[in-house]
Amino acid sequence: MKRYTLLLAVIIGTLTLSAQDTKLVFGSPTVVWYGMDFTKLKMIGLKEESPHTIRDQYFKDWNGITLSMDLAKTFQKHTVANDIKGVTQINAARETDALLADAETELSKQQIADEVKLLPPSQQKKGLAVVFIAQSFNKSADLATVHVVFFDIASREVLWSKKVTAKPAGGNTSKAWAGALRTILTNIEKKDFSAWKKEANY
Repeated sequence: MKRYTLLLAVIIGTLTLSAQDTKLVFGSPTVVWYGMDFTKLKMIGLKEESPHTIRDQYFKDWNGITLSMDLAKTFQKHTVANDIKGVTQINAARETDALLADAETELSKQQIADEVKLLPPSQQKKGLAVVFIAQSFNKSADLATVHVVFFDIASREVLWSKKVTAKPAGGNTSKAWAGALRTILTNIEKKDFSAWKKEANY
């Protein structure tokens, strides 16, 4: 009897925590935009590209496009505070030996949770934040894969994470994958965020 009582308590506790997480993600009027984290990114089928150019130039360009977009509309918030300084720093310090790859490597939930804990601190000490953790820009599959991760700033607990994809938009490497990232943000604004709210029963 005690065993079943304990199991029931665990289930109720998990459901309560999940409801609280959902309320913070979809109910918070504000969010801090941490930017795009490229420290796990694999560039597949792009052997002709200089990994140093990708890191030193393209990472900045790809993060920069978000600052010209209306992220409040994207994430259905009243206000969005942009704080990409920390992500910019870790992107610039990323090693390049493993940047170019031949095959896709799926990021696990644990890897995503670990990466969130490694993000530099924000000026905001509490509240809701969102970061994009890029998994791959795959020229062979013609697909960008990114994890959209909402987390609690104070605890660094992942509250909601979804994998999204988009096709590159053509042009050179920088412009093509910038187009994919714009498409991802546009899709979140037009359909994905509302679908996530429905999935969460919020």
